[in-house]
Amino acid sequence: MHITGVSPPRARPLTQPSKVPLMPRTDAQVSLTPHPHHYLIVRLQQEHPDALRALYDEFSALTYRVCLRMLSSPEDAEEAVQDTFLRLDAQARRYDPARGTVQTFVLTIAHHLCLERLRARRARPQARDGKSDDPPFDLVAPPPIRDPLDQALVEAALRSLPETDRLLLEGMFFDGYTHAELTARTGLPLGTVKSRLRRALLKLKDRMTP
Repeated sequence: MHITGVSPPRARPLTQPSKVPLMPRTDAQVSLTPHPHHYLIVRLQQEHPDALRALYDEFSALTYRVCLRMLSSPEDAEEAVQDTFLRLDAQARRYDPARGTVQTFVLTIAHHLCLERLRARRARPQARDGKSDDPPFDLVAPPPIRDPLDQALVEAALRSLPETDRLLLEGMFFDGYTHAELTARTGLPLGTVKSRLRRALLKLKDRMTP
């Protein structure tokens, strides 16, 4: 299945994702400072005919690179990009600006679809030489993340975590807070902070492993 009337993904400059504050933003803050491209997802929610094309033009190149990174197959990556934007069209109303940018929402969809494809590969019989066609996909510890594609994948996986777990991980890895500082900022006991971080890391690895 293909999205008609759209050109192949073209390379666009990558931008570093902005840091997310440790404490959740209020609804008022979200409404005053909407994420870039928020208007496009709103138009898609309102079923404007040009909205999906505009989102595809904006994010298809990065989405393709993320899918290719995970799937190691140009053909599979192209199909995953098409599926991503078809699912985006179907799930546009689930976008919540308080939980992340439009880019993160798109890449979260792509990430889940790629994992589905990798799991389907694993379910198929192995090749005759006994080797699996699955590419290796290892989670690298978040700090530091120098590759923008790694950053995009980690951000997409983080978005799928419960808010408290996500904020603790972001505070530790992206903002550099110590366990003691996280305890002071959240009001949680030190032991709770440590146990939540361990549990959140396990969840993050699970989200990023097919």
